Amino acid sequence: MLVKAILVVLMTGAGLAAMIWVANWPFNTPWEQNLTAEQRRIHAAHNRRHHRAAARAMLLVLAVAFGTASVTLVSGPDGDRFAALVMGVCSVVCAGVFGALMTRGRRRRSSRR
Repeated sequence: MLVKAILVVLMTGAGLAAMIWVANWPFNTPWEQNLTAEQRRIHAAHNRRHHRAAARAMLLVLAVAFGTASVTLVSGPDGDRFAALVMGVCSVVCAGVFGALMTRGRRRRSSRR
């Protein structure tokens, strides 16, 4: 059971890293060097609108799915508390990354004094 829990954590970490990488595509990749200034501007605008929104939605879905799996594992007849704890931690990590992306995406408004 320990091996399964470790695999779940590693797969979740790899999935989160892949989503963050895709959300910033093609920046921070070897292909970034070949872009002109106009192409960089176009890709940056596209990433702000589409890729990051998709990553936020997927993180929210993963957080809910892991939380549901955690509750199901605890409440089952053969409740596996360690696996439920691992799923709960994965849910908290997904929710934390989602929250960080949401607060970073907001712009601060100047006060009207």
